[in-house]
Amino acid sequence: MPRSPGFGDIDEWPSESDGFEIEGEGSLSGLSDEFWRYTSAQLELGYGPIEPIADQLKRNLNLGYDPAEAVGKLNLVTDTVPFWSLEKNWYKLDREDAARLYLYRSITASKDYAIENELEDGAADKLGLNDAVTENTIERISKEVEKQLGGDVSAEVRDVVEQLEDNDEIVTLPDPASDGRGEPELVLIAREMRKDAYHNIQLDRDESRVTYPKWQLFKLMEIAGLCNIHPNDAEASLRFLPYFYYRDAPGFKALWNQLREHDMAELRKMYLAALESLITVINEYGYLPETADLAMDLTNIMWYGRHSTEKDEKGKRLDRGEIPHADQPIGVEGVDNKSGSSFAFQIASVNLANVDIPVTLAAKSIQRRGNIEHQIDELLTYAKHHVDPDVVCMDGGFYGRGMHDCLEEHDLKFISRLRGRTPSIIDDLKEAAIHYDLDYNAAGYDVRIGEVVPESEAESWLITMPSEKRISRAETGTDDKGNWEVYYTNLDPEEFGGLEIGRRYRQRWAVETAYRLMKHDFTAKSASELRSQREFIANMAFIYNAMWMATNVTYAVENDRPVKDDQGRYPFTANQFMVAMLLDMENIDIGEVRDLSVRSNIIREVFGDGYPFELEGHPEFEN
Repeated sequence: MPRSPGFGDIDEWPSESDGFEIEGEGSLSGLSDEFWRYTSAQLELGYGPIEPIADQLKRNLNLGYDPAEAVGKLNLVTDTVPFWSLEKNWYKLDREDAARLYLYRSITASKDYAIENELEDGAADKLGLNDAVTENTIERISKEVEKQLGGDVSAEVRDVVEQLEDNDEIVTLPDPASDGRGEPELVLIAREMRKDAYHNIQLDRDESRVTYPKWQLFKLMEIAGLCNIHPNDAEASLRFLPYFYYRDAPGFKALWNQLREHDMAELRKMYLAALESLITVINEYGYLPETADLAMDLTNIMWYGRHSTEKDEKGKRLDRGEIPHADQPIGVEGVDNKSGSSFAFQIASVNLANVDIPVTLAAKSIQRRGNIEHQIDELLTYAKHHVDPDVVCMDGGFYGRGMHDCLEEHDLKFISRLRGRTPSIIDDLKEAAIHYDLDYNAAGYDVRIGEVVPESEAESWLITMPSEKRISRAETGTDDKGNWEVYYTNLDPEEFGGLEIGRRYRQRWAVETAYRLMKHDFTAKSASELRSQREFIANMAFIYNAMWMATNVTYAVENDRPVKDDQGRYPFTANQFMVAMLLDMENIDIGEVRDLSVRSNIIREVFGDGYPFELEGHPEFEN
């Protein structure tokens, strides 16, 4: 392809009689080595203006040329870029092609594989290249050219770009973007989520404890949550990340020792403030409704610790299964053997239900099962700072008179499953429904007095209906009473419809699915005797879940796409989010909010006059 290098007013241009083909004024092709020696000699003798590359580039960009055009129109016959001294052969390129490709690579923000695409999309023509080249060739040629021309050339043209980057009227370079010109968008958004959440976690950092920056300390929780391992084991895994090849990796004690000085109330403030910062993001993008159904749950988090120091007759410590239940820490209970553990601790949480983003609004560990109304009251108080509750759907673990009293005091409608020993009337309701082939059956009932209530006086009901889930899995149908489910509610089945009440409760199953995912992708293992550490590990899982949801919302809105596709999938999976966050080794300054009430409405309003839920004699804050 003929090029127009614009050689200026050199006094003695070579002519056709000298063996050169003239294609037009100032345009030469088929130039031989003799010409480059001739031109070099002319320059050394001082013939013709020699304008520095940087000045030419600045002028071309000021004229409105894009980066490829600006480089393509450069006069390379200068003393700052003596490209005639380059090697002759550069794969499919000649020496001028190699020089222009090198200069373009020096000023563009794109990665080499993105430059390959840009060349194919027209940048090659603008640069005057005969051929587009691959990513590997771009990298190899540029490195070789820099060796021969010197790195000062690249620095010179980059200085020009930096001088012009604030001038909006000049066509300069694109900003790095997720198409290969920088970190993927998931990494950039997740980085901001880390800042939003972590700056609410206050570390007790005196001079003796500032060994690691905060972002490094939380890598322990990121890898422990992603891999479902103990935080104490995360240090060994961190050492295999390239960043820590030549650095000491922090251990969990370096993080926990800066947290353990806080009491339970102070720790809970941090978790609530961190969640609130992420919920605020979801709200700003329009995914937090003003009114919403709430799902309140009790969730088991497996516990792998050994509390008892008791030994057998040979002096060997007892296996976990042989340790008496009474010797376990308060709040740890025996459960069905799951995930390699026979013990678990419980977390109570309140979540949005029947929405695209079923984010957790608040969570807390349960020390003892008594005073369940205390747990409900506390969680509802936090939740009502975010949304106006419509119907509260309760896990069966909350069922009882305390639940009823508390929700009545909050003037809320509720639906609860039953757990444990059910009222005797349930069998009669099921048998009558089966006998008369009813879609559902209901009776007035008040759990506080444990009696059936006349229909005319009823303010709460027991409702039974077939369970589609059980029937689909069982060989028997609706004639089997075991395939019927039971609810306790203060929604009148005549007014709302019995089947509609069941459907509304079942919509909370999305929360159950989210919990299974949370335990798999966000939750570190715990073996601690300390309730404060168990609650920290569990709350970090809820925080990571909220980070993930806020990241999906941010990406979806900013890229004009739905937050869920037609199959209910988010733009990024939980695993993708955690991997992106863990492997991001950007040295970010997270900082801390020393006064959480400045950033958190919950902290300012609920904790302002002292924590109202510390009931006299209640073991809420025992470790």
